Amino acid sequence: MKRIYPVKKKLSFKENIQIILPLMYDEFMSYKDRVVNHPRMKHDLHQMRITGKPMRYAMEYTTDAFGADFKLCFDEIKNIIELIGEIHDADVMIPEMNMHLQEIRYYNRTLTNRKEYLSTKGIRQLISELRVKRVKMFEEFCAIIIKWLNEDFRSRLIASMNTPTYNLTLLKPQRIIK
Repeated sequence: MKRIYPVKKKLSFKENIQIILPLMYDEFMSYKDRVVNHPRMKHDLHQMRITGKPMRYAMEYTTDAFGADFKLCFDEIKNIIELIGEIHDADVMIPEMNMHLQEIRYYNRTLTNRKEYLSTKGIRQLISELRVKRVKMFEEFCAIIIKWLNEDFRSRLIASMNTPTYNLTLLKPQRIIK
């Protein structure tokens, strides 16, 4: 479902972002209870990633308009979206590799000569390494989410957008003197 955010035509881009980003953050965090409490809910984790991407890109476009605190918030959002992406990649790869493993095992069952069997040791090791890596990344993701809740990341994000910036290059274009 596509979310429509309340953009006001009379406000500037920066003022609209100040209204929209907290809403995007709330939508992103709406999945946290299901994802953190049920680590096998891969669909909800993917939905969380989908809702976080527009927030990341909106923040990326406005990093110059706000101060250094906003840049730190953006870096944290960017890192967690990338971490969710890596977890999702592992979630996609594990079943696909299991499918290949089953095909090799089926092929091995059709052979009568034991010397012609294909080894499945490498694929099994890779699958187990991916599972361990996924669990480790998921624990890191949960730690970040819990830290955000304890430190009230939402209010920190709002405060970073309300701090005045003194970047004069944003106020008026500079002339190039030749």
